[in-house]
Amino acid sequence: MNIRNYMLIAVLLSTGCLSCSGENGSNENQGAGLPGTEQTTTKQHRLANPNATAETQRLYNALWSQFGKKSISGTVASVDWNTREADFVKQWTGRYPAINVFDFINIHASKDVNPKGWIDYSDDTVVRNWAKAGGIVGAMWHWQVRANNGIDYTCTPGTASGETSFDPTCINNVSSADYKQLIHDIDQVAGYLKQMQKRGIPVIWRPLHEAAGNTYEFDGGKAWFWWGIKGADAYKKLWRFLYDRLVNHHKLNNLIWVWNSQMNDHDWYPGDDVVDVVGRDSYYALQYPLMKNFKQLQKEYPSKLITLAECGNGDEVHMSQWSDIWQEGSRWSWFMPWYDYDYDNGNSDTHRFADKQWWQNAFSTGTVLDRDEMKAIIENMK
Repeated sequence: MNIRNYMLIAVLLSTGCLSCSGENGSNENQGAGLPGTEQTTTKQHRLANPNATAETQRLYNALWSQFGKKSISGTVASVDWNTREADFVKQWTGRYPAINVFDFINIHASKDVNPKGWIDYSDDTVVRNWAKAGGIVGAMWHWQVRANNGIDYTCTPGTASGETSFDPTCINNVSSADYKQLIHDIDQVAGYLKQMQKRGIPVIWRPLHEAAGNTYEFDGGKAWFWWGIKGADAYKKLWRFLYDRLVNHHKLNNLIWVWNSQMNDHDWYPGDDVVDVVGRDSYYALQYPLMKNFKQLQKEYPSKLITLAECGNGDEVHMSQWSDIWQEGSRWSWFMPWYDYDYDNGNSDTHRFADKQWWQNAFSTGTVLDRDEMKAIIENMK
């Protein structure tokens, strides 16, 4: 998410961190180049990593088996690892979403590396319990680094004290302080992901998201996060560096790599050999623009799953009901409304991004898969 809206402010400031301001189920995919059977899926769609674990390939096969037929439901945890949003969906609908996404945003405050930390990423109990219950595990990374004031953490680029001048091209200078911090952070996250791999848990992995920011939306648009501030070429090199470090150095074979498109930013695409899924984030999620986005991305990346990696209400626009989104022709592999920190913590009676009525509508359409349904699909995959 573009954290400029409000995300994390209450918690992160209190912990010495800055926010990153920054119908029916008819199958209409026939003849659209989408898979129709598990057997076809297994043969035609391989992960970028040729050494992917069997569990990871099975999950990828399952995602492909449903693409164009039904969409997979997802939620995201707030700043600490939890399933609060997923639990609310269960309360509202009687069904758990299939995917729960966790964020590595506060690794600097993890107790295994920081004696004064307030969270422990090395304790993966929540993740294990979610996976044990049949849930799909997702992970993203709002990659916070030291702010220019030397005290706080942020992922917002700039010269102000609360912003960061961290340089994504530091991979070209191995003796630089930024490079050493880069390696430190990647290796720390790799340790947590490796725990999941050892437990047989595949992870839908979405790092370095929304890189182009609003560069292509209007004159004067720019990157929202430090990893995009030096432009497309620097970003692609950083993505490939991260891929190499995690896959080849750390031997992480349980990751399904998701790259975020900001639309019209194909120059930022890292390459088919290091990407498994192309995602779109939209907080102006109206049915017609979403359909246009979906069709465009499907045309540009025909060999990739296309997903609505984040969605929700914008500042001035309320997200369309899922029934309208589906009816318009969007066939996202999965969708994930953003969390509402205030609602999660009992400080608001209204969910800002996707409320009870929205979720009830989504599950009522017969086009959305829940946790139990995806568990059965995955278990039956070849």
